[in-house]
Amino acid sequence: MLRGLVHRLVPLGFASTLALSAIAACDGGGSSAPPVSVTSEQLKPGGVFITYVNGCEKGCNELGRGDLVLELNGQPVSTAKDLRVSQIATGQPVKLKVRKPSGQEVEVELVATPNDKLQPIKEAPPFWSVGAADLDKAPQWARRSLFGHASLMIMLMNMDGGVTDGRQMAGKKRLVLFWDWATRDEQAQAANMLRVLQMAREDLQNAGVEIMFTHVTFPSNFTGTTSQETGRPLPRVAPMNDSGLREWQKTNGLPDKPPLPTYRFPNATEYQASRELGLEGATTYQQYLRQSPAIVLLDEDGIIRWHSEGIQAPPAGDELAGKGKDDQWTIIQAIEFAKKEL
Repeated sequence: MLRGLVHRLVPLGFASTLALSAIAACDGGGSSAPPVSVTSEQLKPGGVFITYVNGCEKGCNELGRGDLVLELNGQPVSTAKDLRVSQIATGQPVKLKVRKPSGQEVEVELVATPNDKLQPIKEAPPFWSVGAADLDKAPQWARRSLFGHASLMIMLMNMDGGVTDGRQMAGKKRLVLFWDWATRDEQAQAANMLRVLQMAREDLQNAGVEIMFTHVTFPSNFTGTTSQETGRPLPRVAPMNDSGLREWQKTNGLPDKPPLPTYRFPNATEYQASRELGLEGATTYQQYLRQSPAIVLLDEDGIIRWHSEGIQAPPAGDELAGKGKDDQWTIIQAIEFAKKEL
């Protein structure tokens, strides 16, 4: 059944489909709006949005997620580069003008030095941040709960060997597709998105974006019972192992395209708590993933600039509207954003 979907996808042509489904239509819908993690109203004052506070010698206790840094030593700031380590983590006091989510503006004296406790990152800043204008580029439907966070804790197994964690996901632009296969709909959506990503891979590589096709188990797949052997929740449909993932891609992917870089959650034997690392140290990606497929885009600083879940319907008038290709339209919007806006 899934194999047959290729014939509905290929004739569209990736380049022509992108042209017809312009990124400007991102806010179009036809489905109810999902909860928005960070609103445009919050970002309207501008400045630099604080995503997570790592800590410092002085002043970090006065900062929090959602604060907007408006000035550094009296000079306006608008991007994370304006608050780079060499500017704010010199060991000398600096003055930050900060707008709180309440609207109150305060001055914070900050004393910080580079943080060397987040290996392999050598000089972490006192807080992770992103320009408010940059963060506000995402459509409303791509602002689910991971949006505006720094890369969270995770441990992923590469299908071809090796382990990747949430800290290692910083340093490159990334398009991460988290997908499950518990239902026929999820299987079809994953297969369609796989093929679209295979066609887009070269364009994404040219834009410096790395694909992570990531097979995980979503909450909707759990039965509510746990394994007596491992104590782990039992899924209705077990996740695939590496050989299963290779065969699945071979069966459902485009025959003339290579497999995507593919990852999965570790099994009980492979899992090591010491390898489940992130830029943020309090929570994991898993705690925020609710519905397959989930698309997450990260910029080079490891800030999540896009988090959508499920399928978004194209707006009326779009070439793909009403043609049963909503999953293709959804992933195409993320691809175009990753190419142009990260």
